[in-house]
Amino acid sequence: MINEHQRQLIEDKYGKLIHKIGHNISGDQAISSHADNVQDLWVSVLEAVQGFAKKEGQTFDEFWGTIGFDKYIKTCLWNSKNSKGAKITKKYPITKGVASISRNEEVLLMEDSAGASAESNIRMEEIPTLLSNAQQEVLEKLVEDPTYVKPSGKVNVQALAQDIGKSWYDTRTILTEIAQQLENEL
Repeated sequence: MINEHQRQLIEDKYGKLIHKIGHNISGDQAISSHADNVQDLWVSVLEAVQGFAKKEGQTFDEFWGTIGFDKYIKTCLWNSKNSKGAKITKKYPITKGVASISRNEEVLLMEDSAGASAESNIRMEEIPTLLSNAQQEVLEKLVEDPTYVKPSGKVNVQALAQDIGKSWYDTRTILTEIAQQLENEL
């Protein structure tokens, strides 16, 4: 194992590389966040130090700063990135569409109290007073049949327009008005 001084030497020399590689592993925050990737890479660093010391029969202080160790640790980091990326790619058919909860922690941590739900009910009750009849009709269709909402979160305006018997333009205009009223992009 390495001591704190040796860890700091590694951090100073390879820290930026570790973070750069961590960003390159995956863009899917639900599967592997940057913090998870950096931690995995640090495990690879520790294994690389231990492996190199065993292979060369030297202590950290003896091999630190050598070209051989520099190449070895960089190779280990990039191999770790490729290995983790390959595993994520292999699991992609299973994990596509998975949502990250890390950005929504505040929602998960909200207390379920009568005050909070009463506030929500009041807001829901206020919506019809904010919207015209045409806007209410469009909103009801969206709530009744969520298949109008594409995986990207955008509304399939053409299908909705056909169902309510309006033109694409009129439906898009109504959706824009609803979005402005509710302060939410549709």
